[in-house]
Formats: sequence, C-alpha cells, structure tokens
Amino acid sequence: MNYKTWVEIDERALSHNIVALKGLLSDGAKFCAVLKANAYGHGMVEVARVAARCNVDAFAVDNVDEALTLRAMLPSALIIVLGYTLKERYADAINNEIHLTVYDKEQIVGLEYAGAEHAKTAFIHLKIETGTARQGLLPDHLYDVLEVVGASSHVALAGVSTHFANIEDTSDTTFANRQFSVFQDVVAAIRNAGYQPEWIHCSNSAATILYPDTHGTLVRVGIAMYGIWPSEVVEQTVRRYNVPLELEPVLSWKTRIAQVKSLPAGTPISYGMTEVLRKHSRVAVLPIGYWDGFDRGLSSVAEVLVSGIRCKVLGRVCMNMVMVDVSQVPNADPEQEVVVLGRSGRFVVTAEEMAAHAGTISYEVLTRINPLLPRIML
Repeated sequence: MNYKTWVEIDERALSHNIVALKGLLSDGAKFCAVLKANAYGHGMVEVARVAARCNVDAFAVDNVDEALTLRAMLPSALIIVLGYTLKERYADAINNEIHLTVYDKEQIVGLEYAGAEHAKTAFIHLKIETGTARQGLLPDHLYDVLEVVGASSHVALAGVSTHFANIEDTSDTTFANRQFSVFQDVVAAIRNAGYQPEWIHCSNSAATILYPDTHGTLVRVGIAMYGIWPSEVVEQTVRRYNVPLELEPVLSWKTRIAQVKSLPAGTPISYGMTEVLRKHSRVAVLPIGYWDGFDRGLSSVAEVLVSGIRCKVLGRVCMNMVMVDVSQVPNADPEQEVVVLGRSGRFVVTAEEMAAHAGTISYEVLTRINPLLPRIML
C-alpha cells in the first residue's frame, strides 16, 4: 500500500451494523443513513456504496454539494439535506429532486420562486424546534408557515422533523419526552391542517436503538452505523435490558514509521520542549499530525500501536509529524505500519479513548480525520 497515512474501512463491519440496526426498526419505519461530515470521517462515497447495497431507504447529508455527489451515484435515492441551504443553491436541489430542510417562510417563498422558474417541485422537510435551540421552526409560528406552503404550487411538504438534545442520557428522559411530545403535537396539527407528509423523523442513533416509539416513518442513523455507541450510558442501557445489538467499529487509521533514533535521557522532544526524556529511549517519528486530524490535544498523552505494543506520544503533536516512544518494540523500523486508531494484536485504540485524551467526543475524533487522506475499503 503506497500511503504513509491512510484510513481503512471494514465493509463487513459496516454492513453488519446497518443490518443489525435495521432489525430494531418499528413497523413502517425506514432507515436513513446519515453521511454528513464525510460519513463521520469514514468517506462519504465509500460508505454510500455499501449502504446502498444494504438497501437503506434514504441518505442524509449536510449540504447540497454532498447531495449532488450522492445523486450522481444514486439516481433515484431519497436524499435529504439536513443543514442550511443558500438560496442560490435552491435550483440545484430542485433540479435533482433533493429534499431540503426548511424552517421559515422566507425559505419557502424562495423555493416556490425557484420551483416555478424551473417548472419543478421543491420537496421540503419542515424542521420543528422542540428544545435543541438550533435551526427549527418554533411551534407558535407553525400556522404562518403552513399558510405559505398552502399558497405555494411548486412546494411539497414531504417531511417533518426535529432533533433531540439529550436523548443519550437514559438516566433522565424528562427533557427528551417533552421534546417528543411537542413534536407529536405539531405533527398532529399539520395533519389536521390537511397535510400528509410522508416522512416523519426525529430518531437519531440513540433513539433508534432504545426508543421505538420515536421511530416515526424514518430514522436517521449516524454514529451507530459506524460502530460507535452514541454514549457510554446508551451502551450500558443496551446491555442492561438485553437489546439485541452488537456494534462493530468500522474505521481503522494507520500511518508508518518514518525514522527511528536512539536518544539519551534529558533530550527534549518537539516544539516548546514540553517533554524531556527521563531515560535513554528509542523514538520513532511518524508522518502524521494535526493537519491529518491527529489532535494537538493528544500531545504527551495518547498512545499508538506498533507491532501490537502501546507506544506513548512524546511531546507536542506537530502539523505533519508526531514522535512516539518505541523503546519496548523489539524491531521498530522505517515504513513499519502503525495503528493510530484500531486494533493491533490484543490491544485496541478506540475513538472514545482518543476523545478522552483530547477532551472531546468520539464524533469529533472521527469527523476531523482529514478528508484528503485515502479511504481504503477492505
């Protein structure tokens, strides 16, 4: 393999996760694979091919550019843009039958104008603000928006959605229950007003796994599809209540040794001399750094795997390089494979472990892996 740093995607694990998660769906619910942020760092195009072979029902992305890439691959698939769409991109979405998330009158007016101009229908999913305080229509403004939808001959209300703020915390579901109740009331009001949107969706990974009552007609599965639990408490709840689900991590991240050198005790390592060798050590230089997505917060605390042995990061992570202690590795040589994230022998470095070192969450660790690094499907 002619790469110095790369990402490997386990097709079997990805397929397993999709099939296992689909097995949890309530009657009438369809499966939407969330592919935003380069499929959570896994490679959008690569993951989309596998998901399509697993017969998922829909795909969700953040923006129109991602959607157009998918449309070129999947001519008839349901593709939903979850994020903000510039009005200049309305025509691209309409001409390619890409569904857009909207939440105010101005967007609907703009889509009606673009739809009329191209003699086509704009398909919208009305996002309801129920408690996350992100994008979304406040329920008090529902009827004002429905009035604009009703006056629009080139806009079709295809879906209604919301997003949970804290459903991963299974110890106290009060807020999530309140959000779901508000959402149900809004959906009922929309139907009472004479609309019959096909896609009712609010379930993320955690809700898909634990709360079948929230499944509606579509679930949006992101992090769990990639073999990562939405939170530790979700995994604990699954085990406690014997939910039939085993997730398998899909992504491994690898690099190679660029150089090995023996250095005496007292040698400072990397920028700022923040770490000094306490004893004579063999130090390997790896061609990976924060440009690749290996967070600077991993400096002096993270570990990588060389020949199945945990090797500590020494000093500060650089833009394109990092140093690690390979003193315990019998034969550490240039171009030898190094596992940055994944398994080697009996040890494994998880996204959760890296996140804990960097003071963040597994989602960020994965999505910040540089999209320019090659993704290799295995």
